Amino acid sequence: MVRTRWLRSEFVPFDEMTALTDDGTGVRTSQGSTFKLPPEHRPQVARALAPPIPTGRPTDDAEALSAYVSGWWSPTRAADALLSSAARAGASDVHLEDSGGHIDARFRIAGAMVPFLCLQLADGRRLTAALKHRAGCLPYRSDLVQEGRIPRDGVAADVRASFMPTALGERVALRLFGRLMQLPELGLDDAQHAELTGMLAHDSGLVLVAGPSGGGKTTTVYAALAHICALRGGAHLSIEDPVEQRLRLAGIPVDQVELDPVRGLTAEAALRGALRQDVDVVALSEVRLPSEAQLALQAAHTGRLVVAGLHAGSVTEARRRLLDLLSRTETGADEAIVDDTLRGVLHQRLVAMPCPEGPGCGPDCTTCFGARQRLRPRATTWTPRSP
Repeated sequence: MVRTRWLRSEFVPFDEMTALTDDGTGVRTSQGSTFKLPPEHRPQVARALAPPIPTGRPTDDAEALSAYVSGWWSPTRAADALLSSAARAGASDVHLEDSGGHIDARFRIAGAMVPFLCLQLADGRRLTAALKHRAGCLPYRSDLVQEGRIPRDGVAADVRASFMPTALGERVALRLFGRLMQLPELGLDDAQHAELTGMLAHDSGLVLVAGPSGGGKTTTVYAALAHICALRGGAHLSIEDPVEQRLRLAGIPVDQVELDPVRGLTAEAALRGALRQDVDVVALSEVRLPSEAQLALQAAHTGRLVVAGLHAGSVTEARRRLLDLLSRTETGADEAIVDDTLRGVLHQRLVAMPCPEGPGCGPDCTTCFGARQRLRPRATTWTPRSP
């Protein structure tokens, strides 16, 4: 819902307005039209068209956003301000939770949930509807599980949005993806960095990036693809579920395929197609099924370099899990072929470390943004040359 009552006969939603006219007496729309505004409404409209600019200080941003929604405001602009505040604070996720009396917004920063904002019920639900609209979902339905993506200008990664009905209202979870990193930025020590670059220097074979969910595997796979593209070029394809960052928009020449099992685009189908696409490097976000493991090994054994994610607790467990998946296929697991094809394993997970600012850091700490901790990668590598 948008407020349009200040115009006598014209209905102009805030979302269609771009700015006031130069003389401040009217408003311009995205279609290029101009409408005059009654003098008594010009201050409110000007305020509604100027949401707060995030500062990266969660307390200040929360106060500014709360003040913005206390008057006339644009839900879509408020949604953008919320996402920008989360990004500036280094949040990986934004949660909106309906308690039946109000709606709480919290950020996940360095693995910890940090309170951000408490909205009145009506305002919170208007904000939720705006997020649904931006994500391509149905704003007027709160009884369905819905998923979508929110594009952001100038950012290679969309925001992944999930909406879930609850007993008291609706729960919103937004996943923000960090910037693309290069291999030296991953936090590996010199020996691990050298081993990883050695794995990626091969023209063919299988490289496994293993670890738990949320351990940064996709970040590492993207960094590996950027390294390979800079190192030797070629034709590269990435198969993902879902695509987290659009690599070509970031200047990395990798074609990305987003899986859609409902339409038959499974990982198995995409891998079979990749074998006929004359690509040099294939990346697979995660190997889940025996058929996927078999096709990944087949691609790696026939002249392609395959970089694949795998859930595993250690480097040795990664190899065992690969063999276990292959053992469930018709051809079974041949350890000799696996050992001949496997170029190496990088196992990583994120561990929480105390904020370096010490116990005196507060909600506006510029290092941890109130989480009182930071996540740092802990990695282990294995290659066939390792002792």
